[in-house]
Amino acid sequence: MWFQAMIPRGVRHQQLVLTITIVCSTLSSSLPDRSWYYTTGDWKSGGFPKFPVSSSNCGQRSVSHQPVRGSSGGASAKIVGGSSTPYGAYPWQVEIQAYNTQKRGFDHHCGGAVVGERLVLTAAHCITNLDRPESMRLVVGKHDLRGKDKHERVYRPERIVIHPEFRRDGPHSNDIALIKVKATSETGIDFNKFVQPICLPESDIGPSEGEWCTVTGWGAQKPGDSKSLSSTLRAASVPLLPLSTCRQADVYGGRLQSILDSMLCAGLLEGGVDACEGDSGGPLACQKQGRFVLAGVVSWGDGCAKKNRPGVYTRVAAFNSWIRSTSERLGLS
Repeated sequence: MWFQAMIPRGVRHQQLVLTITIVCSTLSSSLPDRSWYYTTGDWKSGGFPKFPVSSSNCGQRSVSHQPVRGSSGGASAKIVGGSSTPYGAYPWQVEIQAYNTQKRGFDHHCGGAVVGERLVLTAAHCITNLDRPESMRLVVGKHDLRGKDKHERVYRPERIVIHPEFRRDGPHSNDIALIKVKATSETGIDFNKFVQPICLPESDIGPSEGEWCTVTGWGAQKPGDSKSLSSTLRAASVPLLPLSTCRQADVYGGRLQSILDSMLCAGLLEGGVDACEGDSGGPLACQKQGRFVLAGVVSWGDGCAKKNRPGVYTRVAAFNSWIRSTSERLGLS
């Protein structure tokens, strides 16, 4: 997995004709009807997903997989594109597809994570330009982009909540969004061996520095080449770095894109393993007491797997109160 320099990881701008930029404020009456869309400042009537499943029913999988860890000086330090995964090893992975008007079909756009029966969590920058529900599809149980997988299911978005303080044109702070899945049954997303939710952090602290976590996606295998997407889901194991390390002058210090406390920094300073273009919005999962927890959301970076340019992720634990207040405001339990 690899990604684009100093821009959100994964949005294939050149292939999409998406002209409306959605901002996180009350929508103007001059804009197209978006009764399907709202932010925390623009609540619409209607239901919301059965909010994140209990801790006893999340973060589990039936198919095991352990990505190879890169190590300084070792032969595995350069894991170009991560490693291949068996089908079902990351059952919370979501593929977000966007409609391509030129091809008149849907293309891979971003990643996401299932966190409830009708709730997907992703990066805000992935969906700010998708102006209609018909512009987006949510695919679960997906593994191979070249064809339909046995247990894949396609869902449509019904509601979207983008963090109201997300700043698209400045530092990508608050780069987080929730998508309500349009129900096709009473339970929304059908869970099975290949489709399961990931746990949300139980506290605002999140994972520890030095912990190795796993990022997954179909991202580009060659820096700057959006056509080099992986055909199958791949995974990379990356260590969480201290924010102080990423703020150093020779890393991200002094750059326009600030490293905020609401972000995570993960990767090898020597380079060689990373997320990339096509991975945006995807999960950074850390294992805790036998369960996988959604620690981060692929957000941005400078190049792909470059020296002193680790990946930057949205720190999910920093948004626990926002996620839950959003739920409570909609009358969820």
